[in-house]
Amino acid sequence: MPRRVKQTRSFLTPLAENFARRLAGTDQRLRRRIVAYLSFVLALGFAYSLMAGMYSLPRIVRLELERKSLLSINRELSAEVIDADRIRQMLLTDPGYIEYIARTKYRMARPNETIYRYRGQ
Repeated sequence: MPRRVKQTRSFLTPLAENFARRLAGTDQRLRRRIVAYLSFVLALGFAYSLMAGMYSLPRIVRLELERKSLLSINRELSAEVIDADRIRQMLLTDPGYIEYIARTKYRMARPNETIYRYRGQ
């Protein structure tokens, strides 16, 4: 003989059935008002989700601004790396560049060479 299983009902099931029965028996105006209130609550929830949380509009805008600033910093640093590599190559291979650095940065001169400097320079 098959075993009989007792079907359990939720605690809120009678309330939901009574509410649906009462709503079906009411007039059209009350149902429209309930739909309007529910729509308003849903709209408030949607507006709140746009303004707060992980995927909110302010957070998206802030992250986009941060991304743009990081991209510009990355471009500047890439240019610095390229310039440093070019200067390194010139220091390794170009004696004229080494002489230019020695004369301008370190104020060096060759033996028996006279250097004239103007005031303020």
